Amino acid sequence: MKLNVVDLFCGCGGLSEGFEDTGFNIIVGNDVEADMIESYKLNHPNSKAIAGDINNISSTQLLDGTGLQKEEISLVIGGPPCQGFSTVGDRREDDPRNKLFYQFLRIVEEINPKAFVMENVTGLLTMQNGRVKAVIKEEFEKLGYTVKYSILKAEDYGVPQKRRRVFFVGHKMNEIEFEFPKPTHGIVSDSGQSTLTSVTTNLKPFLTVWDAIGDLPSIECGESKDNYDKEPKNNIQKFLRNGETNLREHKAPNHTDIMIKRMENIKQGKNHSNLPKELQLSSGYPNIYGRLIANEPADTITGNCGCISAPGRFIHPFNHRALTVREAARLQSFRDSKKFEGSQMRKYKQVGNAVPPLLAKALASKVKELFIKVPLFA
Repeated sequence: MKLNVVDLFCGCGGLSEGFEDTGFNIIVGNDVEADMIESYKLNHPNSKAIAGDINNISSTQLLDGTGLQKEEISLVIGGPPCQGFSTVGDRREDDPRNKLFYQFLRIVEEINPKAFVMENVTGLLTMQNGRVKAVIKEEFEKLGYTVKYSILKAEDYGVPQKRRRVFFVGHKMNEIEFEFPKPTHGIVSDSGQSTLTSVTTNLKPFLTVWDAIGDLPSIECGESKDNYDKEPKNNIQKFLRNGETNLREHKAPNHTDIMIKRMENIKQGKNHSNLPKELQLSSGYPNIYGRLIANEPADTITGNCGCISAPGRFIHPFNHRALTVREAARLQSFRDSKKFEGSQMRKYKQVGNAVPPLLAKALASKVKELFIKVPLFA
């Protein structure tokens, strides 16, 4: 019996990809952003993709044309937009996007799956002194779900990126306790070598920026390459290349002369605040123009990862340019076979806003255990 899944607020499909790779059957994805749905269609051709506002979509409409009834849906997953919960910038407790959680809740109530997975930013846990977290848990418990939540670190599960996300998992499997996945990867020293505290941990070293993108062609700003010029050197590069022979989305943004001059003066791990005074901007965040460290996991890849003047660390470790879409996608653990539709900046947003597929896969493997332990429709 298939484990059928509905993905809400699906974006370009990172969460879906992780669950699909674990054996779940993704039957439908919904997002209000049309270009994200176009990317979703490309990457999940066997799933129904619906572009539209969830406020105006019923569970019946979601399943229409799939040939499935609500009783055949095992799982609802998704990440309601998190801008109102974010710790970056101002958190508005009255942000209407926060209320999209209730649309996610509504669909879960209408479908009544055996389990759900909801993803969000970690700031949600402390919003309104923990009240938002408590409300979310209480609302799902009213529907009969046993709910647990945890912050997961992407680098702990083989993603070459430091990223924190909170996941709520609820289920109706009586007398079964859900356990979040244990880390599979450990620490890395400044030299890039594993410094595991114990040989008995069985943890692998964290994957680094260069582990993930070191086989991609070297290009400078404004350049692009559509062919690989090196063989993959490690397992993660082989996994990410995924048998592809043509390279997509490896185009570097253009930069002005002064921007390039600034980048030439920024070492790995440094940013705008480390520039000589004559090259510094007179205003803006101090952590812009951040350069990635080659032998460490990347800092969080955001929807602005194509812009070096955005807060974060998006400058290539060695070249004087921003990351390409493909490099950003690899740091998110998207394989090279994945495609993205829309303008260049919209592609960056799709990649940066996604749940890293390898993180989703680690969680999905534990969610799948719930269904293995009990009959599917018991």
